[in-house]
Amino acid sequence: MRNRRVLVLASVAAVTAAAAGVMGTASAQSYPSRPISIILPFPPGSGNDTVARIIGPKITEELRQPVIVDNRPGAGGVVAADAASRAAPDGYTLFLPSSSVAINMYSPRAKYDMVRDFAPISVVGELPFVLVVHASMPVRTLKELVALAKRRPKELNYASSGLGGTGHLLGELLRTSTDIEITHVPYKGSGAAARELISGQVHMLFTNMSSMAPYVKAGRLKALGVSGSQRASVLPDVPTMAEAGYPQLDIGTWFALVAPAATPGAIVAELNRCLVKVLAMPDVREQLVRQGVDPKPTTAAAAADYLKKDVARWGKILKDAGITLN
Repeated sequence: MRNRRVLVLASVAAVTAAAAGVMGTASAQSYPSRPISIILPFPPGSGNDTVARIIGPKITEELRQPVIVDNRPGAGGVVAADAASRAAPDGYTLFLPSSSVAINMYSPRAKYDMVRDFAPISVVGELPFVLVVHASMPVRTLKELVALAKRRPKELNYASSGLGGTGHLLGELLRTSTDIEITHVPYKGSGAAARELISGQVHMLFTNMSSMAPYVKAGRLKALGVSGSQRASVLPDVPTMAEAGYPQLDIGTWFALVAPAATPGAIVAELNRCLVKVLAMPDVREQLVRQGVDPKPTTAAAAADYLKKDVARWGKILKDAGITLN
């Protein structure tokens, strides 16, 4: 009797699993059948917003469903990330985070985990960073800057867009990896930090390259190194961080498209196929490059590995610098 009961239970389980598989396949085959929303962690005009508005219309054309951009700024991306992580895993609510969202998952306010709570679809692109100093600084290379900081401990400072931001952590990575003593000066936003650097109120700044290139070309700032595996086309005379002798500073900002963690694999695969196709379109690539973003389409698996490594890297930088986010 007991054996018969076990066989019945096993049969029920098998039928249930098969039914679930059929339903999952059917759902994936009919996807998408209604509009798709992409939650963004920052307001209109931000880098994430710009990227979403470039790829969104093309995704609409490819999937034949409207793509709605949903800006939910607040707490450095924490508000949007928390909401996206709790969204229904059906492929109709996606999230377009960037490096700062991975950093801010270490904040006590964050309830999300970039690795645990999301199913990566693809990396969208990378935005290289550049280390710039005021034109009056008596240095021409990154090594000369480090040497100057060693000769003048605590005299040099660096600006950032705010506590816990990418520029702040890169400045701390420069400090801890070279054993120099420099002072962090946070501002409310990258625009304010850039203005203070250009006016000579601060000495140096890690920031995105596209916004600084005109000032470097005009001679108002000096660029000492750029992130990335190759030199930037807009600043071809500026060495990469590796060429400058500091490969540990080869960190830029990334953008990626992700879905809630339990999203069916078939839907993730369809979204990956679509996004990779969109990122290969010449007009899309041209628009992204114009914004300083280097398109980097990947497989879903490669995107998952990319984000996992990046999250771990930022965690180590925070720990080594003794920074607690709040």
